[in-house]
Amino acid sequence: MYETRKEAADACKYEAAAAERFSTAAIRKASEGQCSAAWRLADQARMAARCAMQAHEALWAQVGEDMTEAEFAAFEKAEIAQVSASRAERAAAAAVEKLNAAQHGLPPKLDALCEQTGTRPEGIKALMAYYTENSGWTEQQAVEHIEKLFEDGTVEALKMLK
Repeated sequence: MYETRKEAADACKYEAAAAERFSTAAIRKASEGQCSAAWRLADQARMAARCAMQAHEALWAQVGEDMTEAEFAAFEKAEIAQVSASRAERAAAAAVEKLNAAQHGLPPKLDALCEQTGTRPEGIKALMAYYTENSGWTEQQAVEHIEKLFEDGTVEALKMLK
């Protein structure tokens, strides 16, 4: 694939830089709530990171531990590209979760608590429905009670029962 160690090192740097650019853009789109764009960019970041790792492996096969400082820096960038791509994928996934929570119609306070604690919004929506429909509480009473359930650890305990 790469005929010289310079080609492999250059490919590591080039693909790692592309992965970083795509990752940064994906994270920005995710923070703006643009889920589709965030996932497209995260996928591109992952592909660039894979290409960087192919160059990484080729460089290692050609030079092993006998790398120059510049080659080692390129080698490292390829490894870091993997982390950047994963960060972009997590940001895109979080944006989708946030969108899903918003679509579930949770009050903003509970939506934020779900996001902070990694709690699935569907479960909190079921609690809201139980308190407002079956117990006759107002939405405000239900929200305040569920906030207390987050605070005292009840929600975390319930999540452990899976």
